[in-house]
This record gives sequence, C-alpha cells and structure tokens, in this order.
Amino acid sequence: MTEIRLRKNKLMIDETLDIKVYTSEPGQQVTIRMELDDDEQKTFHSYGDFTSDESYEIDLNTAAPVNGTYHQADGAGLLWSMISKKSNQDDYFIKKSDKDLEATIYVMTADEIQATEVITLQFKNDSVEKIELETPDIKGNLYVPAESGKYPAAMILSGSDGGNAAHAASFLAGKGYLVLALSYFNDEGLNEHLEKIDLGYFKEATEYLSTHVKGNGKVNLIGYSKGAELALLLGQTFNSYQSIVAGAASNYVTSGMKGGIFAPVPGWMLDGEALPYLKMKFPVSFMFSTIKNYIQKRPMYFLKVWKKSLNRKNISEYKVDVDKIDAPLFIVSGGDDKLWPSADFSKEIKKERNNENDFYLSYKNAGHFISYPYSFHQLPANVHMNLDGMIMDFGGTKQENAQAAEESLTEMLSFLK
Repeated sequence: MTEIRLRKNKLMIDETLDIKVYTSEPGQQVTIRMELDDDEQKTFHSYGDFTSDESYEIDLNTAAPVNGTYHQADGAGLLWSMISKKSNQDDYFIKKSDKDLEATIYVMTADEIQATEVITLQFKNDSVEKIELETPDIKGNLYVPAESGKYPAAMILSGSDGGNAAHAASFLAGKGYLVLALSYFNDEGLNEHLEKIDLGYFKEATEYLSTHVKGNGKVNLIGYSKGAELALLLGQTFNSYQSIVAGAASNYVTSGMKGGIFAPVPGWMLDGEALPYLKMKFPVSFMFSTIKNYIQKRPMYFLKVWKKSLNRKNISEYKVDVDKIDAPLFIVSGGDDKLWPSADFSKEIKKERNNENDFYLSYKNAGHFISYPYSFHQLPANVHMNLDGMIMDFGGTKQENAQAAEESLTEMLSFLK
C-alpha cells in the first residue's frame, strides 16, 4: 500500500516541509504530483518521477527526481517549480490575500492515483489578528500579534499591480510587528492607475502607524519593485523611518503606469506639484522584437527600453537622493533582472551612501521577483507572466529565484530585528 507521511499537514509558509512517500515495494517507480490554486483560481502543478529505496521510502528532502519540473533534491521543489496546469508553461502565480493555500499531493503509477494528501500553507494563524483601520482616508489591511503589547510597525508598499500585500503583512505580524499592507491605487476608493499619487497620503499613513495604540512609535518601510522606488522616495522626502527594505528597487523616479505599463504621466505628486520623472524611450527595434516574440510565442523583456531611457545627459535630475535618507537600507537585487537593471541600481545606491548599517544582497543569476513581500520560496517562483499571449520574462530561473527568496527572507527578518 502506498502512503504519504507528513510531519505536519498545516504549516506557516516559511516552515520547512517534510514529505515522505512509502511505496508497496522497494525500488518502485512512482510520480509525485502537486497542485495549487492562486488567488485568481488559476491552477498550477508540478511533478517528479522517483524510485523508492530499499526501505520503500522516498524522502523529498534528500531524493532527486529523475525527471520532472525540478531536478535536484529539495523538499520545497514541488512548490517553487510549479507551472500553469492549463498551458503547461510557466506563468505568474498571484498571491495577495491572507487566506490559506491548499496544496494537494498525488502519488501515481501508470496514471492511477495510489495516495493523496493535502498540505495547508498559512500566512496568518491564531497568533495574529486583523484589526480595523480607524480612518477611512487610509486604505489597506492592518495586522498585529494577538498578544497584548506594543510592537514596532511596518508599512508594506505593493508594486505596479497595486492593491496590497495582505498575505505578506499577516505573515510579518506573526514575527512581532504591527503591519499595514497599504493600498495606494487599484483598490476600492483609489485611482485605478498608478498616476498622480500624492506623497502626503503615505505621510498620513506613516503618522497613523507611529501613533497607533499597538505600536511603539517606530515605523519601518518595505517596498518592492515600483513600491521600492516609492519607499526610497519617501525616505528622501520625509526621512521618518526606522529602516527601509527595498526589493528590486529603482533609484530613479520613473513615470506613472497604466495597465502595468509605463505611461507618459507623472506617478508621484508632492504639495500639488508633479515630481519630475524619467520618461521611457521605446526604441524601434524593441517594438519590432516585441511583435516578433508575440508571433513566435517567445518571452520579451524591457531591458533595452531601460538602456535607451537611461542614456541621456540629464539623467541625474530623476535620481532619488539616497544620501539624504538617514535610515539604514536593506537592498535586494537580481543580476538577471529583466524588468529593469536593479543590480546596477543597487550598486549606485551603495556608492552614493555612507551608512555602515546598510545591507545589500545581490543574486547574480536571479531575476526580478526574488524576495519578500512578493516572493516566498514555498510558493511557485515567478519568472514569466502570460498577458493574453504576450509572455513577459522577469529574469532568473525558478530554482535561483526560490533560493534567493529563502535566503533573503532570513536576512531581512534579522535586519528588521
């Protein structure tokens, strides 16, 4: 009889998986599959072909699949290697709510299911409570440890997809923080697009957190991608944060966005005035290659656009003056980031600052989505996104991005502490 044994069938997203399969005889070949739905009910799946040892056992922490969506021994491999079940191609896994995920494991021989189990992955457990925002002017989700006390606060800024990262906020609250996943566009009562957003809104949210009855007066700022650009900009403008975490950051003020694409509109406003922003230059070669890649179903990426856009004499006018930020910075970048050159931006930031408490992590072979709050190593790693047949490549590989997500989360939590 085939059996799946789990150390735990309900665990937090950062807890180590422990999956063992026992076959009916030693040396038996089986396929172990896993399925998982994202927040938009898109199904992702993964698999590995394994052979049990003389003890009838397959330990996913030590056994490497002979074939599958991943190729090395890794207890979380079935999770981070997942691809779209519909297309059987890589696609973007969307997770932003604090709801549990249920991953179903199947053990199969000759397309027959021999055993099945369900693992529940949590971002929020009973140690955390979601509390109401007392002001209607601030949009988002607020979480705090259920145990009474005062906690350091953190504000999480999403990127170009808008909304808020409630899953990441509830997770961080479990580590001992008062956490606001702040919405600033593409949510109820807010602009649909990232366009002409007043920085005063973020100042108000910061003041709210710093005076909250559950807070200790300290506010840390966490942003990713476009949200990381914003985090650095807020640090320069208001300089009122205990620390700033910026993942895949740009240290340039870029344009606003519509439908997830850079548009010739200001993204940020201050005191009623639009902040100067770097306008994207789309070379003709990029337009032709995009059409060609679409027809041939090949991935496209934006680095050529950035190379063209950054090649101008007055480029320094659009830079965030990171030297004005007193708070220590935690910067994460990928050397294979294909959305924008975040590793180069990270080097510029480091060169322009003089703060011995800054911390820089760069992963040579990783891409854009490689760290908290967007990435957890036990979620499908994001490399490609399919937009109605247009495949965007954000860089790295699933394995490299997952490894970066695992290591950088540990380092980030240590930095915040």
